[in-house]
Amino acid sequence: MNKHPAFKSSRIIALLQAGVVLLLSGAAFGKECWLDVYDQPDFGGKRVRIEGPAELSDLKNLNNEDWSNRIESLQVGADAEALAFRKPNFMEEPGRPLNHPDTFQRWGQNEIPGYQEWEISFGPGKKEHHLGELNFHKNINSLKLRCRK
Repeated sequence: MNKHPAFKSSRIIALLQAGVVLLLSGAAFGKECWLDVYDQPDFGGKRVRIEGPAELSDLKNLNNEDWSNRIESLQVGADAEALAFRKPNFMEEPGRPLNHPDTFQRWGQNEIPGYQEWEISFGPGKKEHHLGELNFHKNINSLKLRCRK
């Protein structure tokens, strides 16, 4: 073990720097407010992590790439809730029902078949391996990500 004073102070500085990085990242508080989007089913292909809270009125410059109509699968962090919209600027078609499968499941109901949903929600910890099963693959153009904590 090295007992030189310079060695000891450099270790202390390194530990302090690591602590600051940990605090700023939110990991020290268990903050899991993020959304991972993938351009392939089953969490494959390219991935982008969106840190929350966030409101993305379009996806044309997400991580310096156009992700409009590109998302095939997604994962939601444990402290996040995501809303996805078919249209840019969080637009919905008035008078149409919305698709919130997590809410329908809590009510003990299946989603309403045969309508064109314009917005869909994903609760904390949700992993959607293929948005095609929800008729939403490659059809997301704006996103809202909210943090629960």
